This record gives sequence, structure tokens and C-alpha cells, in this order.
Amino acid sequence: MRSRSFLLGAALAAVPSSVLAQTVLDVYADGLDAAWQDWSWAAAADYSLAHAAPVHAGNRSIRFLPRNWGGLLFADPGKRHDVANYASLSLWIHGGSGSGQALRLSLLDGETALAELELAPYVAGGIVAATWHQATFPFDATTGLTSGSFNRLQLMDNSGGVQAQLYIDDVRFNPRTTPPQPGSQSVSIDLSQDRRAVNPLIFGVSYGEVASLAALRYPLRRWGGNSTTRYNWQGDVHSTAGDWYWQNIPDSANASGTPPSGNSADAFIAATRSNGGEALLSIPTIGVAPIDDRANKRWGFSQAKYGPQLRDECDEPGSAGWCTADAGNGECDPALNTQVDGQGVRYCQYYATVNDQPRYRIVNNARSDTSIDVTPAFWVPWIAHLQSRYGTAASGGVRLYALDNEPMLWNSTHRDVHPVAPTYDEVWTRGRDLAIRIKQQDAAAQVFGPVTWGYPDLFTSARDAQDCNCLSGNDRAAHGGKPFVQWYLEQVCAYQQANGVRLVDYLDLHYYPQGDGVVDFNGNLGYSESPAVAARRLRSLRELYDPNYVSESWLADLGDNDSYHYSKPGLIPRVKAWIAQACPGTGLSISEYNWGPDQGVSGALAQAEALAIFAREGVDAAMRWVAPAPGSYAEDAFKLYLNYDGVFSRVGGDSVRTVSSDTDVLGAYAIHRSGQKLYLLLFNKSTSPQDVSVTLSAPLHGSWNAWRFGSTGHLTAAGSGTASGSSLAFAALPARTASLIVLPDPAAGDRVFADGFQ
Repeated sequence: MRSRSFLLGAALAAVPSSVLAQTVLDVYADGLDAAWQDWSWAAAADYSLAHAAPVHAGNRSIRFLPRNWGGLLFADPGKRHDVANYASLSLWIHGGSGSGQALRLSLLDGETALAELELAPYVAGGIVAATWHQATFPFDATTGLTSGSFNRLQLMDNSGGVQAQLYIDDVRFNPRTTPPQPGSQSVSIDLSQDRRAVNPLIFGVSYGEVASLAALRYPLRRWGGNSTTRYNWQGDVHSTAGDWYWQNIPDSANASGTPPSGNSADAFIAATRSNGGEALLSIPTIGVAPIDDRANKRWGFSQAKYGPQLRDECDEPGSAGWCTADAGNGECDPALNTQVDGQGVRYCQYYATVNDQPRYRIVNNARSDTSIDVTPAFWVPWIAHLQSRYGTAASGGVRLYALDNEPMLWNSTHRDVHPVAPTYDEVWTRGRDLAIRIKQQDAAAQVFGPVTWGYPDLFTSARDAQDCNCLSGNDRAAHGGKPFVQWYLEQVCAYQQANGVRLVDYLDLHYYPQGDGVVDFNGNLGYSESPAVAARRLRSLRELYDPNYVSESWLADLGDNDSYHYSKPGLIPRVKAWIAQACPGTGLSISEYNWGPDQGVSGALAQAEALAIFAREGVDAAMRWVAPAPGSYAEDAFKLYLNYDGVFSRVGGDSVRTVSSDTDVLGAYAIHRSGQKLYLLLFNKSTSPQDVSVTLSAPLHGSWNAWRFGSTGHLTAAGSGTASGSSLAFAALPARTASLIVLPDPAAGDRVFADGFQ
């Protein structure tokens, strides 16, 4: 069978020009550079940074007596330097009266070592008495220095004894003047294996600007979050709860008249549907709703009623002229708060010790200040209202409903009305009772639950977490020692078996990687897009699918001491196994997740690969928190699938087996739309270009087109041509980029795949 290799986007520079224009970074040249600080721990008598002789160049050198593990440490604490900008580290060393001293050199990012090397093998001619020789550490695969950041350089005694005094001079990082040599990766695609239909609902978001909706036409859009736990559909009022001073705020989207007609939920649904998407609507199960009062702003912790608090709304920057000084944050100081209620109980009470300091907060407040008690029956007319506007679920109306938002956090996020930590039974019972009424009102509706807040509440309840801050406690023990989500699934199918109704159609989870800086809601790009954090972010995608990957976060401290292997999230296969065991046929939804900042290249690259992982692993629905900002790199990640060519061409079909030689360097995924196209997604996560060879189980014949975003810029066309055969070659795929190659259908001319191998 004849095959042809072809070049993909070879004209695109593998390394941005800014990388090749770096200057020398001096650490020591006749003295320590002004940007660097001396943090050495060697005894003061054992070193000098201004020694007169011998010197390699200039008038000064470093004198160092290596003994007893002492060392030199130079730090540039105000900056992180990108390894990709430099070709090598060099220094000159003079053995003094001795030779062959044992020294260890380390390059660090804060406390994290990027490289730890024995010095001698890198000294041309060795460390020799009375002679200057140069040591050079290349930043390449031989030293493992191909990516990351650094801000400290360390040279220490590696003998533990006493060695001959030596001298060091001209320590510098040398700029990269030529692009790094490409790495080499291979990808194999087998169209007959692991075929799984890709559900378009995985390309969903929460909320989002109207301009973004028009540009991408997201197939799923979620109305959900802390404010939806307390939303009064009749009055169009929501509570900000703990997110903003516990306030009731009237919504403003009421162009159609007095609520409930044209309330903000209606406006959300209408905007979603007009751009071709479905809405997932969260309905509260917490048992309260804001008072129906659009004329007055209300708040949960009045300073006049409950005493002085540590902050109020008017303490916020820029709040002058519109803030309410009486709206406190619910945190207090007992030395200031002496107000008591009619029973003589102080409102300001101790609740925790943080950083060795006691913390106090307002308790025993009246939830009637802001809220009314409601039963599940309160929400049935809302569904009827939606049916009157859009029809039933079976006839094209609203069909997706979620059972509240993160109920295991009610005692913190909504503690002004629900201070008691929820249990297994409360979350199930409240959700069950609402789901019954949803299904009674609209039998074709699909229900999402229990809407967990993150990794820990897969395993236990808020009650257990409050009691012991652990993954197992009395509440879990009372439920057979079963993880909460597994137990919840059992209840869903037990109810169905007893009553003939499936109350929860999608197991709905929230998941955020916990590594420092990985999720950046504050826009601190200088840190969250630093080389070390970016590399950790891209590795952390393995938390979604790899049961052997230990999270590079505090989750690693949870240990691996029982069958649940808490330090290894393996999220999707873990919960799919629970579904298969406890309640087969339940869909899997991840209705909140985030893998980095909108404007960050690595954040967007992680977002794009997360979508490919959802497709491959069989997630049924997913919604990013929140929709990317218009024009951002994160929006490019969605455009790659939803509008890659500007005319709303979309990636879809069946995910097929695709294997990369090194998934930490190159993520590779293929989606086959039988009879039409093969979509190949390549994510170069490394800081070097990669030559990629691809083999397929069926030949290709026809034209191809490519699109790309990442370190080379925003999403744009990246090449076109023709292909013939079952092997392809992609030369110098640029570093930190996501590429979509739209290939001809391998099934053309091959009867095996003529019917899509369904």
C-alpha cells in the first residue's frame, strides 16, 4: 500500500522570535549582579564574593571552601526566568590547591529543584588545581532542562567533609540563539477500537456573554451556581449568599414585564435557544427562597441587629455611593460585639482556629430577614410556566434540570439560612422530593444530581467534614462505609426499582484541579502561566483519567492506604465504575470545572485537551465555569471544536483509539465522523517543537486542512494539502500549541467502515 508523508505548518516558527532575542543573564561577573541576592548558608568565613585573586576575568572572583554540606545560594526572588529562553548555564572554576572537588549544582524555582547535577562531569578538563576550566550545563534532554522556570542557583559541598578551597567566576545563563531541536513523537490511530459516540453536550459552559454565544453557539449552557440555590422565580430575586454580604438582589432582565413573565431565567433560556443551545436549569432544593420584594435590598447579617462585624459592603473598593453599611460579612470580634438576643445568647461565637488565631462569626440570626420557607411544590408552577413558554421536554421545551448547586456546601456558602452541615440523607431526600415533582410535571425531563462541589464530597458528607475534616466519618460509617456518590447512586436505582421512575438521569459532579496556580480566577498570569505552573497544569489533566497518577497537590497527602486510593483521583474511570456497579445507565455530567485563566496559553491548551478527554472517556455533558471571555485563548479552545473555520463547522462523530508515545509531551485524539471526516487533535504540551509521525489502521486519500492556536497566536488556519496512505508526518509542531487537522474519511473506498462500524 503506497503512503505519503506530508509537512504540517512547517513555515510556522517552532520558537517565538522573542525567545531567540534574549540577552545574557549574568549572575556573577566581577560581583553578584544587582538583581540577585546572596542567600548562601556556608559559614561567613568559608566564602567571599569579592576575592582579589585568582580571577578569570575582571578584578574579583568567588572564593569558596566546600565543607560540611555548606553551600552558595543566589536568588532572584522578584522574578522567574524561563528555561526555554536559555541554551545553557556556564561558569568558570579554579581548583585552588586541590583537584576534583565534589560539588553539587542545583537550579531551583523557589524550593522546587528543576535540576540537581554533580558538577565535575560538566567541567571541560575537570576541576584542576591552579587552573581555570569552564563548566557548561546545556538546557536540553541530557540534563532534563527543557522546560520550567528558575529563580535560584545553588552550589554546595557534596562530600560532607572538608575539601580544598576553590574559586568561581563568570556565572551566567547564555541566551538561546537557535531554535531547540525538535523532539520526536509517534501516534497510532485504530478506527476499529474504542469507538464511542461523542456527546455534543460536553462542549457546554456556564453563563457567558451574548457576543460569545453568537460566536460559538454553545450546545449547552448552564444556569447554576451559588446564586441559583436561592432564586425566587416568581419575584425574580436571587441571593448572593456568602459570595457578597448575604444579600437579596432583584434581577434586571425583565423586559417582558412584571415577574414571573420575562424573568431573568426566561431571558437566559431564550438567549441560549436563539443561539442553538440547550439550557440546564438549576432548581433549588435547600428549602428556602428569597422574599418576593423587588423594591428593597435585604441582607442576612445586619450590624444594627446582630452587632459590629469585621467587614461590611462599604469596605469594598469603589463601593461609595451605592453600598449598604449595615450589610456585614457575618464575621465578628467578641471584644466589640456584646449585643445579645432575648435569651441572653451572644450572636458572636467562636467557630474555628485559623493560623493559631480564633475566629468568630454571627450565629442565631433570623433567616426570615431575607428568606421564606418553601417546599418542593413551590417549584412545580415554575416548570409549568416554562412549559407554557417553550412546550414540554418531549416537544422541544426545556428538558434539563439540576437539583440545586453544591448542597454539601450549604452550611458555609448559605450558612445564614442553613447553618447545619448537610448529611447523606438530607441531600438525597431533598433532591428526591424535588425530582419526583419534576418528573410528575414533565415525564420527559432529564434530572442532574447531586451536583457535588469537588473531589472530597465524592466520598463523604459536609457533616463528616465538619466533624473531622476527613474523607470518612460517622455519617459515612452509618451508610455502610460507602462513599457518598456511590451510596447516592444506589438510592437512585433502588427508587427506580421500587417505583418505576428514574429520578436522576445524570450523575452531576464539579471538579477543579487543586495544584497551586492551576485554576486562576484572579488573572495572575505572571504566576499561573509561569513555566513551572503551566507544566504542572498540563500534567494535572491526568487527574481526569489516569488511575495511577498521584495529584501534584494537597490531594497527595490524602494517602493511598485503602482501596479508594484518595491521592490518585482518576475521576472519570472512578465514577464510571461506581455507576456500573450501583446504577447502570446513569449519564455522567461534570457541570463545573476549570483548568486555567482565559488569557493564558497553557490554560487554553489544557481546556482544549480537557474537551478531548471528555470525548474519549465518554462524559455525557460538561460545562466550564464560566464561559470564556470573548476573544480569549480559552475561547479559542472551544472554537477549535465548535467553529474552527469561522462558518460553524464542528468536530463530532465517534472517538477512536489514539495512542501517543508520551502523553505528557503530546496529547493525541481522533474523532471519526463516518462517511465524512477524521478529526485529529494534537496538543504539544512541551516547550519544544515536536516532529510527529502518525500511523492509521486505514488509508487516507484526499485533501486536509489544519487550524491552530497557542504560543503562535490565536486560532487560525495552519496549512492544507493532500494525503494518500496510512502514514503521516507532521514536522516541527510548535511548542505549546493545539492543532486540529481535518482529514479525509479513511472509510472512503474501504467497505469495513462504510457503515461507520457502529
